[in-house]
Amino acid sequence: PRPRPAPGPWLELSKPTFMKAPEDQIGISGGVASFVCQATGEPKPRITWMKKGKKVSSQRFEVIEFDDGSGSVLRIQPLRVHRDEAIYECTATNSVGEINTSAKLTVLEEDHLPAGFPTIDMGPQLKVVEKARTATMLCAASGNPDPEISWFKDFLPVDTATSNGRIKQLRSGALQIENSEESDQGKYECVATNSAGTRYSAPANLYVRGKTAWSVKRAGWASRLSREGPCQCSRVSGNCSQAKPHRGDASVRGDAWVTGNTDRPGSESR
Repeated sequence: PRPRPAPGPWLELSKPTFMKAPEDQIGISGGVASFVCQATGEPKPRITWMKKGKKVSSQRFEVIEFDDGSGSVLRIQPLRVHRDEAIYECTATNSVGEINTSAKLTVLEEDHLPAGFPTIDMGPQLKVVEKARTATMLCAASGNPDPEISWFKDFLPVDTATSNGRIKQLRSGALQIENSEESDQGKYECVATNSAGTRYSAPANLYVRGKTAWSVKRAGWASRLSREGPCQCSRVSGNCSQAKPHRGDASVRGDAWVTGNTDRPGSESR
């Protein structure tokens, strides 16, 4: 008979343990709430979300999974007073066991906010940066007590600890991304939180471009940008704003992926 193959290394089975549990939140009607839940265990646990004993299900509810499979974010947008106020439960399950944790969501009307509720004084703006250069997404907030600022990218929290110092949050609250990579491209939001509540900034896209010809690409179509383009970018900061289209310009709708070279007028200087 054929010799049996040597057994591989044994994995020690373990029940799930929470690495990050959702926290109670106070949000604003029409705003955003995000609950983060991550767990470890062997085999890797599966994360599910429940509201009032039922699996979450709504067009305004979205579950975004972490790339490493460690968990997910439950995002609710836009928030509704009364309808969304509830206890939200995160359950982590594998073949060894199951654990649960929960968090409460409170939603306030904008005209009934308590004193000191966070305000976003300056949110991030559309920015175009050349690959390998530094991008800084700005954010400033006020409130009482002073709010803590955190960042989300594509609806997932930005973890600066996993970037080996390449991505850091400055004392001002701004997010600084050194030696930018294509993977840094995405939609960024800054979030201001204190004991009175949580407020999200408007989202802003960061585009990381190479040295190819400027183009705009979107599912199913591509259009050449005119020299004036739909965006005007500062040579110093890299911040961009929408420009009024000129006669003969291509029509550009919604968010577009932008790549480009450095010889286009209005692009960020080297």
